[in-house]
Amino acid sequence: MRIPRPGRTRLLVVALLLLGHLVSWGLLGYWGLAEPFELFNLLLLLANFAIAGILLTSTRSLLLGAGTMFLVAAHAALGQRLAPDALTSGAILLVNILVLYVGVQVNVHLPTCYWYAFVVSYFALFYIFVIALRNAEALFLLFLLGLTACVRSFRLLAYFWCLTLSFTFCQPYAWPAAVISFLILTALFGARGPVPSPLFKVFLGCGLVLVLLVLLPVILVAMGEEVHSIVQVLRDARIRAAIRTTLITASLSTTFLAVATIPLAYALTRLRFPGKSLFLSLVNLPIVIPQSVAGIALIQVFGRQQFLGNVLDNWLGVQFDGTMLGICLAQVFVALPFIMRNALAAFEAVPVGLELSARTLGASSWGVFWRVAMPLASRGLFLGAVLAWARAAGEFGAVLFIAPTPETAPIAAYNRFHSVGIIESGPLVAALLLFSLAMFFLLQWGAQMLPSVHGLPESRSATVP
Repeated sequence: MRIPRPGRTRLLVVALLLLGHLVSWGLLGYWGLAEPFELFNLLLLLANFAIAGILLTSTRSLLLGAGTMFLVAAHAALGQRLAPDALTSGAILLVNILVLYVGVQVNVHLPTCYWYAFVVSYFALFYIFVIALRNAEALFLLFLLGLTACVRSFRLLAYFWCLTLSFTFCQPYAWPAAVISFLILTALFGARGPVPSPLFKVFLGCGLVLVLLVLLPVILVAMGEEVHSIVQVLRDARIRAAIRTTLITASLSTTFLAVATIPLAYALTRLRFPGKSLFLSLVNLPIVIPQSVAGIALIQVFGRQQFLGNVLDNWLGVQFDGTMLGICLAQVFVALPFIMRNALAAFEAVPVGLELSARTLGASSWGVFWRVAMPLASRGLFLGAVLAWARAAGEFGAVLFIAPTPETAPIAAYNRFHSVGIIESGPLVAALLLFSLAMFFLLQWGAQMLPSVHGLPESRSATVP
């Protein structure tokens, strides 16, 4: 087989690289900075001669071959002093050769922007793990392998850098930071709209960052506790009783509000009367009243020592302070606006023409309400009930003043914090957070099963606030 004659450029490049390796090999040995006849140094020199022979007797890529020779020569001169031992030194050389190969392939087969991203990522990793973080050569090699696996996709590269930055600069919250960044990237890469526009994604990204930063304490607490600690807390009979009390009172309060406010909201959307605007404004009043103020106001009216509370206690045997009725009273007060506002919006979305058509066909007023308005508004009504239940279950300030016993879940967390401190109360807080999130998402999922006003799928129907 005939051996091809190397071109002048190929011959010159190979000769210069070999000469540079030999000169550095001799000078470093002469100055006592390296041991030229050490086995590893001899292997590096022989490797460069072997690569030079391959390049001169074949038509393989000059860029890849010359780059490999340069890496070997540079490693013989400088690379060994950057590594703590010979094994790490050899691993660094092999990984850098792999990086060179991937970089050449990216430069040849992919657009230029991928190559620039790859080069910038390489030097950024070098700065992080070799300069900024000392004694992190092993991590540098590990993340270089990850870079070579992700460079062919900007999406994978974005996930890779989120993971890298989370575990280098976001300690001790590495996993929560990674989860938050992954959620943001997944939303951004998966976002689609009728009119493609990068401005929408910019707005979406900024909004997601703000929302997740607001929820950062919740995420940190939920992910910061071990599972067995949470299970141990849930075995406490006192904690289980507090959770059970919260479930019962929040469900009773929401049921009472639904029975009382849904017919009222329907009437308000269909009638006009003097003072309607003032009444609708008063419905939202519990939102702006501080929880402590609400609790003091309730105890001043319904407490046993007050006139109305004393009358109810003596005549009907009804007591609010220190009872489950008091808990329900505080929950009803604070949750009223949430179910009321959603019920108003749900009934306003129901076309009045459908109700008029039903009346002309012989339906009664009750039939129109029960068979037309209620089914079409059911999703908005259920979402309002979900928000009201969540607000009632999480109420603390008003309940603390009027009925600190029996304990609800928020009161139990407060008492545990004051008795054992922030460290010991962490598992309970995490357990209550996970419980609240599970219940809320379960109820939200149930709302998606209900029909919308126009009978369209959720993705196409209008969202009820």
